[in-house]
Amino acid sequence: MAAAAHVSARIYGEIEGNLPYQDGAGLTAFTRVKPWPSPKVVSFPTNTTTFTTLNNGVLVSNFYVYSVIEEIPSGLNTHGKKYVTDTSVATLATNAG
Repeated sequence: MAAAAHVSARIYGEIEGNLPYQDGAGLTAFTRVKPWPSPKVVSFPTNTTTFTTLNNGVLVSNFYVYSVIEEIPSGLNTHGKKYVTDTSVATLATNAG
């Protein structure tokens, strides 16, 4: 069975920051959060994205999110866009698999 070309997830916003997404106290923290007015289902190509677990749910736009989906940068971009979702990394990996 071939791997899926795309994986879809409900996105609640974009974030800025780098792994491990934690502050000095070990709490989940981002440099900047850009919440979306309402969640939207977005499809990502599986060959240019990575998934990261957020150890504790983080409140974004009145919803708890549990994973970060990062698009791998291309061309002259040095940073890929990072999105937050309520879908677990395990589910994303299974659906991408």
